[in-house]
Amino acid sequence: MTISKDRVKPSPLPDSWKLAEIFVTGIILGCYLAMMTVIFFWAAYETDFFPRTFGVSSLQQKDDYRKLASAIYLQVSTISQALIFVTRSRSWSFVEQPGLLLVTAFVIAQLIATLIAVYANWSFAAVEGVGWGWAGVIWLYNLIFYFPLDPIKFVIRYALSGKAWDLVIEQRIAFTRKKDFGKEERELKWAHAQRTLHGLHQPDTKMFTERNSFTELNQMAEEAKRRAEIARLREFTTLKGHVESVVRKKGLDIETIQQAYTV
Repeated sequence: MTISKDRVKPSPLPDSWKLAEIFVTGIILGCYLAMMTVIFFWAAYETDFFPRTFGVSSLQQKDDYRKLASAIYLQVSTISQALIFVTRSRSWSFVEQPGLLLVTAFVIAQLIATLIAVYANWSFAAVEGVGWGWAGVIWLYNLIFYFPLDPIKFVIRYALSGKAWDLVIEQRIAFTRKKDFGKEERELKWAHAQRTLHGLHQPDTKMFTERNSFTELNQMAEEAKRRAEIARLREFTTLKGHVESVVRKKGLDIETIQQAYTV
């Protein structure tokens, strides 16, 4: 319930229900967290990585299944509830500060979960305390695998936005056989657009050869840049250019004004 009192940044654009993004994000992040739990179970039960690295007691014995259940409970509890800090933010979760009530609820809930995993000895739930050593190891494990959640969120959002598929399907950049992914062709189109903008004659593209096309392209770009600079200086340094600029911005007909002035 504390998420309803959270402090978040509003969307900069008109927003709507993005059910596809919600479902896909939930499925992928859920699979990631489930995989991290399976890896933790395998490392704690099938290997001696944690006892050898951190000096905690081993959970590989069959009689330790109740302690293993407590460890799995704490691992699932902390990382699952920490996921709310990722899904509530559009940017990095540790950059957008959450509300005080949300943080308080998380701290209290996970403190209780940690105490249960450390001290509880409940036969009806088949759990037994694993001690503070394992609690620290579990918190460290979850902290390490918490950081990839933000990049995964960004990748999902970018994939669903359609921009990634435009490069592959519409522009076909990923499947091109052109040199430098068609860089020279894109620069040539830009140079043609600049020449058209400044009223210059469009050269015949068939005149370009494989060897001198890049040199000619650079010359065209430099010429367009030089003409644009001359036009800009003329507009700001001469009276006639300044008057024509003002008339053009106001949408007036300069020929009509000149005729009325001469009459």
